[in-house]
Amino acid sequence: MLLILLSALTVFFCAHFSASSDGTDFPDFYSASRLLIAGHGHELYDAQVQRQFQSRYVGRVGTLYIHPPFEALFYLAVAWLPLNSAYALWTVLNLAFLTLIARKLASEVLPAWDWRLLLMASLTFVPALLNFLQGQDSVLLLLFVTLAFTALKCNRAFAAGCWLGLGLFKFHLVLPLALVLALHKCRKGFLRGFALMAVALAALSAAISGWAVFAAYPKFLLHLREQPFAGVFPQAMANFRGLSYLLVHNDGSPFAIFTTAFLSVSALLIALIGWQGATVASYPICAPKNQVAFDVDFGNTILFALLISYHLNPHDLSLLLLPISLLLYRVRVEGRFALTKPARWLVEGLIALLFLPPLHLLALEAHRYVMVAVPLLTLLIVCTFLLRRNRAQQLS
Repeated sequence: MLLILLSALTVFFCAHFSASSDGTDFPDFYSASRLLIAGHGHELYDAQVQRQFQSRYVGRVGTLYIHPPFEALFYLAVAWLPLNSAYALWTVLNLAFLTLIARKLASEVLPAWDWRLLLMASLTFVPALLNFLQGQDSVLLLLFVTLAFTALKCNRAFAAGCWLGLGLFKFHLVLPLALVLALHKCRKGFLRGFALMAVALAALSAAISGWAVFAAYPKFLLHLREQPFAGVFPQAMANFRGLSYLLVHNDGSPFAIFTTAFLSVSALLIALIGWQGATVASYPICAPKNQVAFDVDFGNTILFALLISYHLNPHDLSLLLLPISLLLYRVRVEGRFALTKPARWLVEGLIALLFLPPLHLLALEAHRYVMVAVPLLTLLIVCTFLLRRNRAQQLS
């Protein structure tokens, strides 16, 4: 049944892409990789050159490649094929990434769940499906974050830093996550691994596009909204930037900037409060209660990173699969995260709301996807409060 489902999804995604690739992101990645193959890496952030390669290899001009140079190397694995075949292979790879995530979590973190059921449930999550439809990289980022999480649970902080560093192709999501993990008791091993990977990827980017890329890339991003098909829609961002835009319809106004900054600092304090008094060493494998707290803390940190990220697309919420799985497992299966009935209903209700397809689909159709940030923020606050209460009960 699982193989049939995976095969059917692959056929569906490929048929959808063949029918209409104009609204998908995969051609941007594909064209950027083709640009590297042709030896034009030093022109990667020249908008005119990107459009020329899109016209040549895709047959249309759309949104531009906006990620760091090193990520284009990931897509080299498929860029040697024609566009439709490359998309089909990338879809298969994304399914393989999601399968690895499910197996990793089921074997090391969620033993009472079968990885096949976990995988099938993940494939009903709308942001993950959007990742497949767009040919995006959010599931790949989820894989790196999951590997970092499981490494931390095994006290392998250096490895965790390396795995998380590999996700710097979405630095606006990874840097907030790394900030909280670094500030929480300042894990030197984690910082060393993360810094080493960041330096290695920076050197790789320089090798691809030259040292001038460190000036060209920021300049390219700063002027991105001036480009046609910029792909920047604050009303579709389920984060603080989107909420600020919803209030004043101008995310560049002083009020919107102040509101976003205030909410971000507040969320940082909330995330740090959840980690207060916790260290990696305090979570050995033989301490189930500590494992539960660690899982919820890490899930909260992902919620924080999503909310304060400056740029967020609906498919980026694929990262929610990890905190949702961890929290639901600890509350529903093990019961070690002691909750009153109203608190459990509230947590499960928020998770069900986030996993409910109509919430995402209706918000997308109404061009108000920003409203998904409300249950995200609520879940962050509720879980932080429950963590503090549980720790206080253990101390007493």
